[in-house]
Amino acid sequence: MQAIIKLFTKYKGLRFLFTGGLNTIICLILFAILINVGLNYLLASTMVFIFGVIEGYLLSAVLVFRHKIKFRPLLRYSLVYIASYIVNIMILYTCVEFIHLSKVNGQIVTSLLIAALNYALVKKLVFKIN
Repeated sequence: MQAIIKLFTKYKGLRFLFTGGLNTIICLILFAILINVGLNYLLASTMVFIFGVIEGYLLSAVLVFRHKIKFRPLLRYSLVYIASYIVNIMILYTCVEFIHLSKVNGQIVTSLLIAALNYALVKKLVFKIN
């Protein structure tokens, strides 16, 4: 157990994957709940996206990159995730309407693809780490 804690302490990428994974699981559960109560899947994805950006910034700032929560990084973080949101919706729509995946499976595929992009952009553009 100490070895795992040591790895998380040493590597930002592992902390990002853990916090991002936690954020993703929470968002997927919220997404499933929203579409199961009858909300349009694109609207549900938008609502979950807004929640995920706020939660994700807080987790990234505090646990991953160990930065103080400030307005400018939050603004940059939001801009990165707005770009990610656009890509997210396009991939989700393609998965559901053209590939015919279920809405939840489409969001899972989309989330996995977006995660790698987000780590690179957040690291370089938000927290300015090489």
